[in-house]
Amino acid sequence: MSNNAQSNTIAVLVVVDVEGALASGDLQDNVYLIDTNKHVGSGNEGQAELYTACNDSQVIQWTVTPVAPTSDVSITGFTGQMVSNQICVPQAYTDPNGAYWAGRIEARGTTGNQQYSIVLSLDGKSMTFDPFLVIS
Repeated sequence: MSNNAQSNTIAVLVVVDVEGALASGDLQDNVYLIDTNKHVGSGNEGQAELYTACNDSQVIQWTVTPVAPTSDVSITGFTGQMVSNQICVPQAYTDPNGAYWAGRIEARGTTGNQQYSIVLSLDGKSMTFDPFLVIS
Protein backbone atom coordinates (compact mmCIF):
# COMPACT_ATOMS: atom_id res chain seq x y z
CA MET A 1 0.00 0.00 0.00
CA SER A 2 1.59 3.20 -1.09
CA ASN A 3 1.89 6.18 1.18
CA ASN A 4 0.93 8.81 -1.41
CA ALA A 5 -2.35 9.66 0.33
CA GLN A 6 -0.67 11.13 3.42
CA SER A 7 -3.79 12.46 5.13
CA ASN A 8 -5.53 9.13 4.65
CA THR A 9 -2.63 7.10 6.08
CA ILE A 10 -1.66 6.74 9.74
CA ALA A 11 1.72 5.20 10.54
CA VAL A 12 2.19 3.39 13.87
CA LEU A 13 5.73 2.68 15.09
CA VAL A 14 6.20 -0.14 17.61
CA VAL A 15 9.47 0.08 19.56
CA VAL A 16 10.41 -3.01 21.58
CA ASP A 17 12.94 -3.56 24.36
CA VAL A 18 13.50 -7.17 23.25
CA GLU A 19 15.99 -8.03 26.02
CA GLY A 20 13.69 -6.57 28.70
CA ALA A 21 10.65 -8.43 27.36
CA LEU A 22 12.45 -11.77 27.10
CA ALA A 23 14.09 -11.43 30.54
CA SER A 24 10.82 -10.52 32.28
CA GLY A 25 8.44 -12.56 30.12
CA ASP A 26 6.36 -9.36 29.92
CA LEU A 27 6.00 -7.60 26.57
CA GLN A 28 3.39 -5.10 27.82
CA ASP A 29 5.95 -3.22 29.96
CA ASN A 30 8.62 -3.33 27.24
CA VAL A 31 6.82 -1.97 24.17
CA TYR A 32 6.29 1.67 23.22
CA LEU A 33 3.97 2.94 20.46
CA ILE A 34 3.68 6.25 18.65
CA ASP A 35 1.66 7.26 15.61
CA THR A 36 1.63 10.08 13.09
CA ASN A 37 -1.61 11.62 14.40
CA LYS A 38 0.33 13.94 16.69
CA HIS A 39 -2.24 16.04 18.58
CA VAL A 40 -5.43 15.03 16.73
CA GLY A 41 -6.75 12.57 19.23
CA SER A 42 -4.52 9.52 19.73
CA GLY A 43 -3.89 8.69 23.37
CA ASN A 44 -1.31 6.88 25.49
CA GLU A 45 1.56 7.51 23.08
CA GLY A 46 4.81 6.01 24.31
CA GLN A 47 2.94 3.15 26.03
CA ALA A 48 1.78 -0.33 25.00
CA GLU A 49 -1.91 0.57 24.89
CA LEU A 50 -1.87 3.26 22.22
CA TYR A 51 -5.32 4.51 21.22
CA THR A 52 -4.98 5.41 17.52
CA ALA A 53 -7.69 7.83 16.40
CA CYS A 54 -8.95 6.94 12.92
CA ASN A 55 -11.86 7.23 10.52
CA ASP A 56 -13.55 4.87 8.09
CA SER A 57 -11.43 4.17 4.97
CA GLN A 58 -8.14 5.38 6.47
CA VAL A 59 -5.11 3.11 6.04
CA ILE A 60 -3.00 2.21 9.05
CA GLN A 61 0.59 1.05 8.58
CA TRP A 62 2.49 -0.69 11.39
CA THR A 63 6.28 -1.08 11.61
CA VAL A 64 8.38 -2.49 14.42
CA THR A 65 11.94 -1.83 15.53
CA PRO A 66 14.04 -3.01 18.49
CA VAL A 67 15.50 -0.53 20.99
CA ALA A 68 18.87 -2.36 20.76
CA PRO A 69 20.18 -2.75 17.20
CA THR A 70 21.47 -6.26 17.92
CA SER A 71 17.98 -7.58 18.75
CA ASP A 72 15.59 -9.18 16.29
CA VAL A 73 11.87 -8.35 16.30
CA SER A 74 9.17 -8.65 13.66
CA ILE A 75 5.40 -8.49 13.38
CA THR A 76 3.96 -11.93 12.59
CA GLY A 77 0.24 -11.15 12.73
CA PHE A 78 -2.78 -9.44 14.22
CA THR A 79 -5.69 -10.84 16.26
CA GLY A 80 -8.45 -9.49 18.47
CA GLN A 81 -11.71 -7.59 18.13
CA MET A 82 -10.54 -5.39 15.22
CA VAL A 83 -9.70 -8.49 13.13
CA SER A 84 -12.59 -10.75 14.20
CA ASN A 85 -15.09 -7.93 13.46
CA GLN A 86 -13.32 -7.35 10.11
CA ILE A 87 -12.93 -3.65 10.95
CA CYS A 88 -9.28 -3.84 9.85
CA VAL A 89 -7.45 -6.97 8.68
CA PRO A 90 -3.79 -6.02 8.21
CA GLN A 91 -1.59 -7.73 5.62
CA ALA A 92 2.21 -7.92 5.37
CA TYR A 93 4.01 -5.80 2.76
CA THR A 94 7.63 -5.27 1.79
CA ASP A 95 9.03 -2.29 -0.07
CA PRO A 96 12.59 -0.96 -0.55
CA ASN A 97 12.44 0.62 2.93
CA GLY A 98 11.61 -2.67 4.67
CA ALA A 99 8.70 -4.74 5.91
CA TYR A 100 5.47 -3.35 7.33
CA TRP A 101 1.84 -4.35 7.85
CA ALA A 102 -1.09 -2.29 6.61
CA GLY A 103 -4.86 -2.42 6.62
CA ARG A 104 -7.77 -0.20 5.66
CA ILE A 105 -10.44 0.73 8.24
CA GLU A 106 -13.79 -0.64 7.07
CA ALA A 107 -15.97 0.43 9.97
CA ARG A 108 -19.40 -0.25 8.39
CA GLY A 109 -21.01 2.06 10.96
CA THR A 110 -18.89 0.92 13.91
CA THR A 111 -17.52 3.68 16.14
CA GLY A 112 -15.59 3.73 19.39
CA ASN A 113 -12.79 1.49 20.65
CA GLN A 114 -11.67 -1.64 18.81
CA GLN A 115 -9.08 -3.71 20.70
CA TYR A 116 -6.48 -5.63 18.73
CA SER A 117 -3.38 -7.67 19.46
CA ILE A 118 -0.11 -7.45 17.60
CA VAL A 119 1.77 -10.74 17.54
CA LEU A 120 5.54 -10.18 17.59
CA SER A 121 8.47 -12.54 17.20
CA LEU A 122 11.26 -11.54 19.61
CA ASP A 123 14.45 -13.44 18.83
CA GLY A 124 12.13 -16.30 17.74
CA LYS A 125 9.75 -16.16 20.75
CA SER A 126 6.14 -15.18 20.08
CA MET A 127 4.59 -12.51 22.36
CA THR A 128 1.54 -10.22 22.08
CA PHE A 129 0.21 -6.92 23.41
CA ASP A 130 -3.11 -5.12 23.00
CA PRO A 131 -3.46 -1.55 21.68
CA PHE A 132 -6.70 0.04 20.40
CA LEU A 133 -8.22 1.85 17.45
CA VAL A 134 -10.62 4.69 18.25
CA ILE A 135 -12.98 5.00 15.30
CA SER A 136 -14.98 8.18 14.86
